[in-house]
Amino acid sequence: MNGVIIFADDEINSLPFMSEIYSGLVKYNKYPVLGIDNLDLTMTSILSINNIKALIIDYNFKEKSDDEQLPDIERKASEILENKKLHLFTLIYVYSQEELENTVFGEALKERFGENSVRFRLKSSDDRTSKSEYESIIADIENWEKVHKHLEVPSIWNRSLGQAVQKIFHSLDKADPLWIKDLYYSSFFLDKKGIPIQPPPVDPNVQVINLFQNILAEHLIQNMELRESIEEYSKENFEKATEDYEIVNLYHHLFYTKTTLTDAIMTGDIFDLGDDSYGVIISPECDMLTLISKDKSIEILVFQEDAFKGIDKLLNIRPTEKREEIINRAYNQETPRFHLLPHFNTKNNRKITALIDFRFSLTIINGFKLKEDLANRRVKINSPYIQQLRQRYLAYIGRVGVPSIPQSLRIHNLK
Repeated sequence: MNGVIIFADDEINSLPFMSEIYSGLVKYNKYPVLGIDNLDLTMTSILSINNIKALIIDYNFKEKSDDEQLPDIERKASEILENKKLHLFTLIYVYSQEELENTVFGEALKERFGENSVRFRLKSSDDRTSKSEYESIIADIENWEKVHKHLEVPSIWNRSLGQAVQKIFHSLDKADPLWIKDLYYSSFFLDKKGIPIQPPPVDPNVQVINLFQNILAEHLIQNMELRESIEEYSKENFEKATEDYEIVNLYHHLFYTKTTLTDAIMTGDIFDLGDDSYGVIISPECDMLTLISKDKSIEILVFQEDAFKGIDKLLNIRPTEKREEIINRAYNQETPRFHLLPHFNTKNNRKITALIDFRFSLTIINGFKLKEDLANRRVKINSPYIQQLRQRYLAYIGRVGVPSIPQSLRIHNLK
């Protein structure tokens, strides 16, 4: 698997022990090694590189002050590693002059990134040489590759993603250097001079991102290397068993996204309404900004926490019938009058199947009320599952009753 080793230390060129580790990794020559002696540039590099094979970072940094009259600035790697916006799935080596592993910082780091992903090393020791140190790092990386061989496809995916983004940015810039602005204002109602005359019905920032993501998805779909790697890996591992809890966790991530207080209110958001009931926003995404800003009515589908317990009665399951087969069809959304959302996590951390009964679930709530209740927003239903829910609900309320076809006509058509 491809990747870059980031080596960040303010003493990378002055402390023999660290500089020799760095040189050893460079001579290994299997992965490019990026040496950095500045903490801010380290953060920039992490955010800019798609595939990081290992992060090797000094805990203590001394950096020159902009004012030469002032002493050096003392900084800590915790500025980066404790940043909640930073996400890493790689080996992390933290070097320091003092023991860190059993400190509050060390325990928090292992909790966040994984017990087997974080290594704490002293910058020098009587029983260690720089040669044994970089050989140990190389062995760790090679072992990581063997243990995480399943990441070969995501590695190709990551590389494909980076290249697709570059290609799209280039083509859009060539077509229209102001493409971001032009897409942004495409969400507004404009007068004849192109001046916005009223607020847009949809968040223009979201609109720009969605339009770009649609193009990006098409580029990835057309990437033959990525498609072949997915197929090859899937067939090679066909007979490997997956634990039930792993499947449950996988589909929880596919179905739902955890929201924050700063996220815009969107179609698919699920709010805790109190009294063990929850509501899913189904108003069109293109109307949400207007509905929220003008305190207009927003449509939600309400479900009760324990509604699924009554599914046998809803499906008229009799003792002699095959209950599992009937409920499986319900999970496949084959029952027109209700919709199931598996593995919904309630406010009490109960894992339930949410049952939305289309006959009684529609409720109206005002935009300002939702803005005040952001702390009670649980999750957002991801695409395409929210589109499926809306489509099925619209089909249910739009149904038309017609007389049944006479039995004689059915028999005649079968002749």
